[in-house]
Formats: sequence, structure tokens, C-alpha cells
Amino acid sequence: MPSPAFHWHALTPEEVTKEWEVDLARGLSVEQAASRRERVGPNLLPQAPRDPAWKQLLQQFINPLVLTLLAAAVIAAVVAVLEPARGHSGLSRFSDVIAIALIVVVNALLGFFQERRAAKALDALQKMAAPTAKIRRDGGVVVEPASVLVPGDVVELDTGDQIPADMRLAETADVEVEESSLTGESTSVPKSARALCSEEAPLAERSNMVYMGTSVVRGRALGLVVQTGASTELGHIGTLMATTKEEPTPLETRLAVTGRWILIGCLVVSAIIFAVGFLRAEPNVAMLLLTAVSVAVAAIPEGLPAITTITLALGMQRMAKRGALVRKLPAVETLGCSTYICSDKTGTMTQNQMTVRAVSVGGHRLEVEGEGYKPIGAFLRGGEKIDATQHGDLQLLARAVALCNSARLELKDGAYKVLGDPTEGALLTLSAKVGQARDQLLESHELVREIPFSSDRRMMTVIVRDPEGKEHAYLKGGAEKILPRCKWVRLAGERVPATEANLHAVLDDADAMAARALRVLAVARKEEVGDDPEDELELLGIVGMMDPPRPEVRDAVVVAHKAGVKVVMITGDHRLTAVAIAKELGLWGEGDVAVTGAELDDMSAQLLEERVSRVRVFARVTAEHKLRIVRALKSRGSVVAMTGDGVNDAPSIKEAQIGIAMGQGGTDVAREAADMVLADDNFATIVVAVREGRAIFRNIQKFIFFLLSSNAGLVMLVFATSMMDWASPLTPLQILWINLVTNGLPALALGVDPPEDGQMREKPRGVAEGLLDTRAYLGMVAVGAIMAAAAVYLYSLCPPHRGETPDEHLGHMIHARTMVFCVLALSPLFHTFNCRSRLNSAFRGLFSNRFLWVANLISAGIHLLTMTTVLRPVFQTTPLTPAEWGLVLGLSALPILAFEVWKLLIRSLGGVKATAVADAS
Repeated sequence: MPSPAFHWHALTPEEVTKEWEVDLARGLSVEQAASRRERVGPNLLPQAPRDPAWKQLLQQFINPLVLTLLAAAVIAAVVAVLEPARGHSGLSRFSDVIAIALIVVVNALLGFFQERRAAKALDALQKMAAPTAKIRRDGGVVVEPASVLVPGDVVELDTGDQIPADMRLAETADVEVEESSLTGESTSVPKSARALCSEEAPLAERSNMVYMGTSVVRGRALGLVVQTGASTELGHIGTLMATTKEEPTPLETRLAVTGRWILIGCLVVSAIIFAVGFLRAEPNVAMLLLTAVSVAVAAIPEGLPAITTITLALGMQRMAKRGALVRKLPAVETLGCSTYICSDKTGTMTQNQMTVRAVSVGGHRLEVEGEGYKPIGAFLRGGEKIDATQHGDLQLLARAVALCNSARLELKDGAYKVLGDPTEGALLTLSAKVGQARDQLLESHELVREIPFSSDRRMMTVIVRDPEGKEHAYLKGGAEKILPRCKWVRLAGERVPATEANLHAVLDDADAMAARALRVLAVARKEEVGDDPEDELELLGIVGMMDPPRPEVRDAVVVAHKAGVKVVMITGDHRLTAVAIAKELGLWGEGDVAVTGAELDDMSAQLLEERVSRVRVFARVTAEHKLRIVRALKSRGSVVAMTGDGVNDAPSIKEAQIGIAMGQGGTDVAREAADMVLADDNFATIVVAVREGRAIFRNIQKFIFFLLSSNAGLVMLVFATSMMDWASPLTPLQILWINLVTNGLPALALGVDPPEDGQMREKPRGVAEGLLDTRAYLGMVAVGAIMAAAAVYLYSLCPPHRGETPDEHLGHMIHARTMVFCVLALSPLFHTFNCRSRLNSAFRGLFSNRFLWVANLISAGIHLLTMTTVLRPVFQTTPLTPAEWGLVLGLSALPILAFEVWKLLIRSLGGVKATAVADAS
């Protein structure tokens, strides 16, 4: 068998059949097919290996913070075994161990179920492959699963068939193929078996080839299979997707860095405590271990993974209400730091619905309003609306394009859709706008004969019998084919002889339309058919059409630019068409350039990285080109959002940090590869998602600052008391309770804090930018020091007395611990209001986040439960007097008082400028 790397499009059908040793009439024999299938395998697409469930669950525990907590649980268990007489009995001795282990398991299960999503993109690719094919075998035709196809098989194709493999066409009859999902072309493509292409011809220009995953929209053909399975163009895309690795999102990277620093700090503090203990010749090694466990539990924000997950999930729900369905949680935040949106043109920036935008008729140039296939829109001449029903020449042209048409326009589920060729759908919409609907015309006109469009003729003719029994011919096609056949021209309601001057005027109009990237068709008729219905015609006019931009995209592009996000168009369409759309959308500016796929092939990776920042349009590109573009932008440190809807978009969607697919017009492949799906196919929804992503990141910063500053107080307290050779002021269980239960709900409420003004006027944050800056870390130390100082003061109020019994000593220590426990549980609740803004007073917009008030009240109430008779033995607490409660509350409010003074000082020093920055932040 020949190599699958042959340039089959550069060979004639006879040369291809000779290479594959097959007779077109008989096809392969059953034995030949079986032998080849054994060599090349079934006609199936490649699948990426998937991790089993147990491995996915195990990966949740392979995390430095989680492993540290597990080590702390083991140490706590050892201490519980070695020191059984600590006032506990039975399982209560292991309460710390159970609490730590429970937290680890819950976090692991949350992560497991969140990440337990199958990468279904390759499954969707499998579904796209045609399930059956009409195959010539041993002189007969059999219908078999497409998976049995082998190179050399002869396949019959009809209108509506999906292409089951890559094939060189051997015979064609008026064939057009829909390839937009593979090439990005917005119109169906004529195919001809007689065409020959150069070896360098890009996929979109191989007019003698058809490819797996595309479909026949017109005509019949006979195809010779040349590539199957992974060797097909669709299979190549599947291979690219299978080998494309998912990289961590910026948020995941930042959280990992933060986690490593927390771990390092935890180990350093623990090491110092151990060193000091040994220098003091501390005899109780178990207590040293228990102190180390307390430091680990105090330093690690155990609730951070769960709170981050819940915050992102809530953001996901808000986005869903706006039409953005997020499939992967970190993508909610990633959008907020995007610096580039690489958008497919067809179906994403445009409507993927051909629309007539201009008409030259009766000597008048008319602009046509309206979008898509909806038959509503005005006609303008010189900017003024005209009454289309009173324009006789326009009425005649509309009747011609309605009758010379084989498509159907129908209303389904509130939207107009076209059954058939998109170009003919645009012409049907035009005629309906004029009041010449095809269905109504067919009630009084009879179609006698049709001479179909072909790639050679480049025109279509129908013979129609009118209500009076007269036969007329109506034609449409390329201007270069129609105009030379015209003897007459329709001008100002009259038929006048075609002259060089009036035909030249029509060609000028056609050139003006082409310069706007409109596809131009000429329309003509012949009143008396005669022997040749395509000769001595009367030119009725020309129409210019295009796949128009979505009306809301231009405004969305403006907002994106203000937010510092660059928008780049990537399309399989022609350069001229793409640049015209880019200019209409406001993407194109002075100094911008457009690059084609052929030019990309001549660029090295280094050259592309140097030039990619100036390119606003990439045209005639393939799946490999799109991957190169995304990778070039990423290599420059950009955070790339890639949007698209076709099969050809899927690998680059998966490669980008944030992949976005269309929900209505998109393919299953693109949707399954994406992080986010636009349910309304609305480009403007992306900008809404960017705004939401920025708000979510800001809120994540708020609750991380809150959690870490609260933990800093716990760590400083444990460290200070160990340095003073005091007994541990809190048990590991009390620390866990503060970290998870008391602080958990307020942190979650900060995660849904309302967005601040000015976020969409800021530049995207840098990739290397950490979750928190130096000022935030200094603030954490300050808050931690205030909380720790208050706790140390309370702990010092209950020193041991001379002569007291061990039980009395234990009672004093428990009472001191209770006050410390209360102040470290309640002071973070006051601190939450500090965390809402770095410069604005906590009292500004005090009640704008009602969830924060509810969360603080619930947390305070839950903490009071530990003071009840039932839970006192578990948490080792005692009742407090009213005076002690007053002292605890006063000390708990110190962080908010200190921060108010600090913010006031900054605002006073910065004046108006600081206030403006605060508002923008």
C-alpha cells in the first residue's frame, strides 16, 4: 500500500485508483479489505489514556499542605498513645487526630468530585464520524459501519451524508460540502473530481477532496478512501488534543506557591520550637511533639481549599445566569487575568448566517439592513429608507432569487433556519424582506426545469412557468459568468441594451462590494426561453453578501480594550474577508497586520513569537497554526483565552489557559475541550465573564488575607508561649475549630463580596504577580501580632498559684485557655470588615454585603455552643463572667480599630489620589 502521506489532491482519480489497486466499479474484495484492515487498523479516532478513579483520588493527597496535616495527625496519635492520662479517656484522647484526619478526607473528596470529569472531547470526535457508509465491495453496494473502511475502499455519497473518511473524489455531480467545522469557511464549498490542486494547496482549497466529519449539502459523488482513523485530518486533530497537556491555571499556580511558603514557614517555626526545647533539656518529648502539631494546625489554613472551591462554584452559578457555563472551576478566575482573547471569526464574532448587505439594482446602490436569516430589514439608498414594495426593479430581482433557489427558510423554536446552502438562504431572506417569499411564489409559479450550479459553470438556472402559462428563465451566478451573456440591462424600470458603459458601471459596483469582502452574485432572466435559456439575458442586478458580525461584538471589543485585553481574530477564511470584518468590529488599528497560514508556515517559532503581538488577524489557518499561535502568545507570558466553535478550534481551545466554546452553534468537540461554554453564543458574554473573573480573584485575595492573618495570630501565640515555656494556650482541636468552623463562614461571605468599581478600567494582573503583595503580608503580620498580644495578655491573667493542687492548676489553665479561645475566635469576625478594602474605611458600605453579617452572627453563635455544658468536656472550656466577656469583646475589636487608624493615615498622606486609587481597586 502507498504511504498515507501522499498528496492525493495533486493526483488524478486514475492515478489514485492505480496507487490503491482498486476498480471503481467493483471496489475492493472482502479479502482485500480484511487484509488492509489488519495492517492499518479500524477507522477509529485516537483516544487519550485516562487515569482510573483510584489514582485521581490518590492525587488529592499528594499536596505539601495535606501531607503536613497527615504528618501532624500521626504525631498527635503518637502523643495520645504515649500520654494517655491527660484528662481524657477512650476515643476523646484521639479527638485531635480524628478532627485533622476528617478535614484531610473532606478536602480530598471535594477535590476528587470536582475534578472527576471525563475529557469527553475524543468521545465527541468519535460521534462525529459517520456511523455507516455505502461501500462498493465485490461489485455490489453494502452498508457497513464506518469503522470497517480501509484505504482503497470506494464509497458512494449523497446529499445529507456525513463523510466517513478522507477521500479523493473520483466522480461528482453538482457536489457542495459543508466544511466550516473543519476549516472555518462560512459557506459550503463546491467540489469537483476533475479538479487538480498543487501539492502546497491548503486544506480549505483542496476542491477534489472530502474529509471525515464534514457533510454533503448538495449533489452526489463517488469517493476513494485515502486515509482512515488517526491518519485523517480529523484524526490528526484528535491526536493533537490527546497530546496536548492541560497546564495549571494562574490561580492554581498562585495557590501552590502560597501553599509552599506556608509550609516553609510552618517547618521553620516548628524547628525553632524543637531547638529551643532541646536546648532547655525539655524532658517531655511528647509535649514538644504536641506543640509542633499545634503549630502545623495553626499555620495551615485547612479551610482554604474548600472555601476557594465553594467561592469558584458560586461564581460559576452567577456566570451561568449570564449565559456562561463554566465546566472547570479554576476557569472562573482565570478569565479575569486574560491578556489575549483569540477568537474564531465564523460563528463567534460573526453569526455564521450569510446575509445580503448590498444590492445594485435598476441603477441604484442599496444597503440592506437586518441580521441573519430573519426576514426583517430596511433598504436604504443614500442613507435614506425606501419603500421596497414600490421598487419595481428590486421586486423583480427578489422574485428571481427566490425562484432560482433550492433552499428552504423555516421558523423553528423562535429562530429562522435554512435547510440547504447558506448562500441561497441569504437570497431567500432578501426576497422575503421585499415581500417575495418563495413559498407564496410557488403557489402561482411552476418549476419546469433546473440546470444546477456546478463548480465549472459557476451559475444556476431554473425554467419557471408563470400563471399565464409563459415560461421564463431565471439565473444567478458569478458576475464574470453572467455579465458576458447579457444582451440587456434593467435600468430605472426599463429594459435597455447592454453597453460597455452600463456593464462597466455594474462591474464598478461589484468591485466596490468585493472591496468590502462581500461575496458578489449576478442575477438575470430571459423572458422567452427559446433553445438556449442561458443566452441573450437581461441583467437584473447584483447582490453582495457576507457572514455579518454579531451586533454586540463591537461594544464588547471596546470594553475588552479598555480592560487591557487584546482581541485577535483567528479564522480559516480569506485574509480580505477577515480584515474587513476586523475593521467593522474595531479590531483593526494603525500598524496592525494580517498573517495567513502559508506565511505562518514560513515563520520559525522564534520569529512568530517576535511578531505575534502586532498581528490582529490570522487568516487561512489550520488546527496546527492555531496551536502555534496560542503557544507563541503563552511563551511571551500572555494569559490566553481561545474562543471557537468548530472541530478545528478544539486543540487550541484545550491548549489555551482558558478555552471558550459556543453552546448553540458549536460542535461537541469544541464544547468538551473548553473550560467555558457560551450558552447564548454571545461574544459580549465573554466580557461579562472577564468582569466576574476579576471580581472573584479580588474576593479570593480578601478571604486569603483574612484566613492567613487570623492564622498568623494563632502561630505567633503558640510560638510566643513556647518561647516563654508556658503550656500550650490552645489544643489542636480548638485551633481547628477556629480555622474551619468559626472562620470558615466569614471567609466564604468575603468570597461573594460585591464587585468594586473600576475593575474593568484596570490592566490585567501579571502572570508572575502573587496572590498577595508585600503590603498585604505586612498587614497580616500586624493583625497577627495584635491578636497574639491580646491572647498572651489574657493567658497571663490566670497564672498558677503556690500550693494549688494539680486539679486546681488544670482548672486555672482551662479557664485561661477559654478566654484565649474566645478572643481568637471572635477577633477575626471583627477583622472581616477590614478585609473588604485596602484603603476604604470598614464603615463605608458597611451593610452592602449582608451575607457577611449573617456569617459573622452564625459563627459567633456556633462558637458560643462550645461554652455549653454538653461541649465543654470536648473543647475543655469553662463559663466566663460578664466582666471577662466584656474584656474579650474589647480586645477582639482591636484589629478593626488599628486598621481604621492605618487606613486613615494612608488616605491623609495620599489625599485625593489615594481615595481615587481606593475607588478603582
